[in-house]
Amino acid sequence: MSEEKELISQLNSDKRSVKIQAIVKLTRAGKSEQAIRSLLPFLTCEDRELSFFANQAAGKIAERLKIDINQLSGEEPVVTTAEATPKQQAGMLLSRETFLNARKDQAEQLLDIIRNSPEKIPDEVIPAVGAFLSRHGGISDAGFIEKYLLKDNSNLALPFINAAESIAPAILPRVLPNLLASNEPLVRSRSVSALRKIDPDEAERHFSDLLSSRNPENRLAAIGIGFLFPFDRVKGYILSMLPEERDQEVLTACQTVLASNPDIDTALSILDCIDAVAAAQKPMLTLIFRTVCQALAATGLLPIEQATPDAMIKLWKQQRLQSFLFDLEIQLSFADDQKKASIICWIEKNKQHPKVQELIERLGKNPQTEEVFRQLNRHLSLESATPPSGLPDPVSVSNETDSDNTDSKNASEATAISSAKTAEEASQKPVDPSIIRKLRSLEIDEFGENKAWIMKEALSGKPLIRAEALNALLRIHPDGKLIDLAKEAFGSESIEVRTSAFKALERLDPDFLKEKITLMLQETDPNLRIRAVRFAIKYRPDESIEALKRLLQSEEQSVRSNAISCLAICPFNATFKILMDQLDREDHPVIAKQIASILLSNPSKALLKSLDNITKTANPAVSMVISQTRNDLFDLIAQLPEISEPEPQAAPQEAEKPYSVSKVREIARRSKDWKPGYKPDNEGKGEAKPSQVNWQLLISGSVLLIFLGLLPIMLLSDRSQPDIPQGKGTQEWRTGERVNPSRVAIPDKFRMNRPCSLSGTIEKLVSDESMVIVHENQKIMIKFEFAASKEYSPGDKINVTIIPYRVNPHGIILSRGQEISAASGEQKQQQLATDTPQEGENK
Repeated sequence: MSEEKELISQLNSDKRSVKIQAIVKLTRAGKSEQAIRSLLPFLTCEDRELSFFANQAAGKIAERLKIDINQLSGEEPVVTTAEATPKQQAGMLLSRETFLNARKDQAEQLLDIIRNSPEKIPDEVIPAVGAFLSRHGGISDAGFIEKYLLKDNSNLALPFINAAESIAPAILPRVLPNLLASNEPLVRSRSVSALRKIDPDEAERHFSDLLSSRNPENRLAAIGIGFLFPFDRVKGYILSMLPEERDQEVLTACQTVLASNPDIDTALSILDCIDAVAAAQKPMLTLIFRTVCQALAATGLLPIEQATPDAMIKLWKQQRLQSFLFDLEIQLSFADDQKKASIICWIEKNKQHPKVQELIERLGKNPQTEEVFRQLNRHLSLESATPPSGLPDPVSVSNETDSDNTDSKNASEATAISSAKTAEEASQKPVDPSIIRKLRSLEIDEFGENKAWIMKEALSGKPLIRAEALNALLRIHPDGKLIDLAKEAFGSESIEVRTSAFKALERLDPDFLKEKITLMLQETDPNLRIRAVRFAIKYRPDESIEALKRLLQSEEQSVRSNAISCLAICPFNATFKILMDQLDREDHPVIAKQIASILLSNPSKALLKSLDNITKTANPAVSMVISQTRNDLFDLIAQLPEISEPEPQAAPQEAEKPYSVSKVREIARRSKDWKPGYKPDNEGKGEAKPSQVNWQLLISGSVLLIFLGLLPIMLLSDRSQPDIPQGKGTQEWRTGERVNPSRVAIPDKFRMNRPCSLSGTIEKLVSDESMVIVHENQKIMIKFEFAASKEYSPGDKINVTIIPYRVNPHGIILSRGQEISAASGEQKQQQLATDTPQEGENK
């Protein structure tokens, strides 16, 4: 498709900025009568901006083709400067066509009017004056241009921006702040383009803000100027957008940029994304991948046979599979339900691969992904009973073959012992994988006949089997005997055994662990140390935070991710500086998103100022996260009630640039047309009373973080102090101005990152340890460290004590469960149900 036809097709877009940009580009690219006909509907439309640019484009195309527009439109001819009678020329008719089609011999007369009698120019003609000045103006017209740009930052300012850049660049630092604060994507992108010639670093920050905008038109405008910046960074920005992008036009623009500068790394990076996104996004990412492969062959960067999708996938398996699997572990710790389901589906399809089996084992040891491991293990246990046709059962093969068939045996054992390198005994004496599978899949009705050997293995079995035996006892039959076994196992040299013992003691005898907190915080295994820190936070927060600081220095991404998840349940004012320092040096976007989630739950001006001070990071994907967090945080603060929050004390440094991101943001906020971008999709239209607008926005689940931001940071700083009863004593301003809890469906005692007790109805049992309850129309996902859901069914009413820590993209509150019991009415019914059979037996 030619450029002209592509631009004509863009005129049908539902995005206004895309239409305007296509019309502007047709001014240069339009070469046929078809282009003029496509512009005819816009020539007389009520939209002043569309009408101006359409008339400008149609006039230029008609001038090149030497045809009359009026003949094509069927309208009466419009008198232009070229056709004006001598009498009219003497009076100089000041119309749009006069300035757009002015001849060189008329330029001086028009310039004289602009410089000496600007009041004679009608308002509707002013945009055409900007186009005229870009061709005929001079430095003496700088004042006129600056005056206009300071009062108008609509799309009609585009001709004046061109004029300022070409004839009066000295005024740009003064007018760019107002232009960068525009609501119009094209004005912002054109201003970023002009700023790049003055301050490339600040221009890239604005470029990143545009790309991270929640408005797809802003993202499209940013992609349109991506060629102005180093391609390696632009590629990083765009690749980081792909997993989350859902707008078809934005994805098509991303495809154009990536395919126009193809390289092998781009193709491999897209493959990294395809299997880690929701199912609905995979087709478009696959198309982008195939297009890049075709571009690699067309440009001769690779031979045709090496640029095929199959050849590229083979190369990806050789070069990127291992890093991809480690990255999946991080993504699973902070993914929404759709993305998590997609990743789990990919793991299940490829579970026979040894490296994927290693990933599954790592998921079981990672505190954040234990639930995913249990889900995968349930599927694997079911499938192990009936292996796929044509493939032998690894257990039966290991029993039937002798020691000569060591390769097959080692492959089948990879799942059980791949990560037990620290257990010297296990490496010397490989365990039977069938025993591991048996223990992991054991159900309560099978426990009686297997109790004896399970207890024996839990006491003195090989490390891996002993650990799984302890896990099975904790899951199926936790009792006093398990406490003794766990205490005995706690001193084992095997990390796996110590971890299983810790989980049992944490649930059944926490007092035993309290005495060993200092020792546990010195654990060499990072996953076990994370569990110890999570436990110790309740008793020794200062020591725990110091341990987390050391864990954040790890080169392992999963360790840093776990450390951030622990910081999420610590008092925010004690972890603020740690989080900001980590965000400044973090190179993984998912971990950066974890930090951003904590920051958005605690909005403040001081936090926003600290984010502004993070000027540039090495990884463009992390820069995107920071930009989006900065934008969302600003929108959150703007919607909170006005308070006298102390301004952060700025460190001594150079004066802030007038066109900096923070300065421009404040200008945009003062604009009467400003609207927050961080808001629910079903936002109500029209104006309401000031006190109603803020709280109506907060009701939506997708903006639940705004409400959580009202929680006082001062209260979070002292977890030991009890809450002040409502109506007694003084209240923090945020608590005092909170709306009635019944309206927002959040418990009155609800505190993010603090324990709270509430009652609700079970909606869904996700697993033995996890459930979804409904409390006053609010869904809450609760994960316990023990099999809390075995005694309950959907529909049961329960009382729980939880620590809420995050709200997922679907508006569901995620929390960790501490206690659970049946509601009083349910307890009476259960008591009657258990008493009746006993009475019958006595009779």
